[in-house]
Amino acid sequence: MKKKQKSQKIGKPAAWLYHPAFFFVSLYYRIRYRVHIYNSELKSMPKGGVIVLATHTSNKDHFLTAMALYPRRVTFVMSEHFFANKLLRPLLKIMCAIPKKMFCPDTRSVLSMLRAIREGNTLLLFPEGRLTCNGVSCPITPGTAELVRNLGVPVYTITAEGAGKTFPKWAKKPRIGRIDVHLSKIFDGPELKEMLIGDIENKISDAISHNAWESLPEAKFRSKAPAEGLDGILWKCPECGAEHTLICKDNKIVCSECGLTATVDAHGQISGVESIKTIADWYDHNASTLDLTSPLTSECSVGVTNGDPKKDGVMCRDVGHGVMSLSSDGFTFDGEIGGEETHVSLLGKDSPGALPISVGDHFDVYYGGKLHFFTPLPDPRDTVKFVAYRDSLAERELRSASQS
Repeated sequence: MKKKQKSQKIGKPAAWLYHPAFFFVSLYYRIRYRVHIYNSELKSMPKGGVIVLATHTSNKDHFLTAMALYPRRVTFVMSEHFFANKLLRPLLKIMCAIPKKMFCPDTRSVLSMLRAIREGNTLLLFPEGRLTCNGVSCPITPGTAELVRNLGVPVYTITAEGAGKTFPKWAKKPRIGRIDVHLSKIFDGPELKEMLIGDIENKISDAISHNAWESLPEAKFRSKAPAEGLDGILWKCPECGAEHTLICKDNKIVCSECGLTATVDAHGQISGVESIKTIADWYDHNASTLDLTSPLTSECSVGVTNGDPKKDGVMCRDVGHGVMSLSSDGFTFDGEIGGEETHVSLLGKDSPGALPISVGDHFDVYYGGKLHFFTPLPDPRDTVKFVAYRDSLAERELRSASQS
């Protein structure tokens, strides 16, 4: 019995690694990326279990949040996607991170979070469930408000202004600018039991709402090639409508089909295209042209994890191929995986609520309890079209629900 209880203990990140790593990472980030930490709330933060909800604006948010909470050793709740990387997995085990299946039920993850709070840990979640690819907030994942209310402990938020401009998800290299990281308290804990789920959800959404292109407008984010990589999320020319004709080089976006030329400046602002002022505007324009009445279909390659994320769980790439389709009914795949004929049908309530993206490569879907990578072919950059299509469906469903 004692062995079983010990095996279920979450624990805290190894001090021998956490503290030395923090010293070097913090020093580098403060000097290199001008990171400023505003965390006066940390002094009054209870020693027992607390929840911290953070914005997810960049792929360096785990470092930035750890800096804001130091010297506390943080228990991160992370997408199983990272545990599928055989190089990262040993490190995540040492850090006692909790794996989470994104946008599908995951009882084991919830139980692990409950244990972490009971152990007095500082539990950190990114309630959007994925890193935004266009620099603007994603809706918080269903169940976040219920989890917060059920745990009933103090809740804090961390926002990192400037992180989305410094480390854009689509960029090949980071920019040099400024990042302001703020720690704030939004719930004491006991009052959560008396609050409505909708009210909790609204307060969390307001607290972590962000738009990278409106953040720190006075700061410049220096880069030799601020447009490089944008063709991974901007798939269509707003002038002629041609797809995958945008050449993104240096600070220019040029359409090879019609000659449209736009410029990206040090603030992430765009000039040269009427009615489009930011990268998010361009992305939203592209998304608005998607036909949600017709399925989005593509040939694809498939990757799949080979087991438990805390044991094997390594992602095996290119182990299948076939045709995938996304519609208002859900997601389907017909083809073969691992040499076996496979039909995936995620319809209705089983349909993925959103599609976490690796720009220009694949999106994540869970089927049969396993994480799958789906890569559109022949052009993997079409990944973002599937993500935008699913998000547009979700927005339409939300509007319809609010009007009824």
